[in-house]
Amino acid sequence: MKDNINLLAYSDCCEPFHLGNALPETPEQLMRSRYTAYYLGLGQYIFDTHHSNFRGNTTVEEFTYSAQATRWCGLEVIHAEQDGDKGLVEFKAYFLDKDKLHCLHEASNFVRESGRWLYTDGEFKPKSVVKISRNDPCPCGSGKKAKKCCLMD
Repeated sequence: MKDNINLLAYSDCCEPFHLGNALPETPEQLMRSRYTAYYLGLGQYIFDTHHSNFRGNTTVEEFTYSAQATRWCGLEVIHAEQDGDKGLVEFKAYFLDKDKLHCLHEASNFVRESGRWLYTDGEFKPKSVVKISRNDPCPCGSGKKAKKCCLMD
């Protein structure tokens, strides 16, 4: 489940975007920064990077609550493409609910307006769910047993 990219420190990757010191240059960078914002519970960033025509009446507080209520544990980018001011990123985001690993699989659409990439909408693929045993390796990739990592009560 681990991404096949060189892992960067938060300060070298998403933090500049989250702090407003830089803008993602590609749809994939925005998608990765949004996943990290979900992981960290940064509802304002999620709200700000979701195109206003596509977020409905969802508030910053609702984005924050949803992000904080989910135990995110992994991201896999399957495909990313950009054509001018439009982009697509297909990914799998993994999260735990009790002793089950869920996979949210989506092909997300992005647009660039005034030099800024924004998430618009996506097509959800079939979701998968796998039961995790306490003695299995943790799905987050830490190398620890699940009971000593993400499945800790």
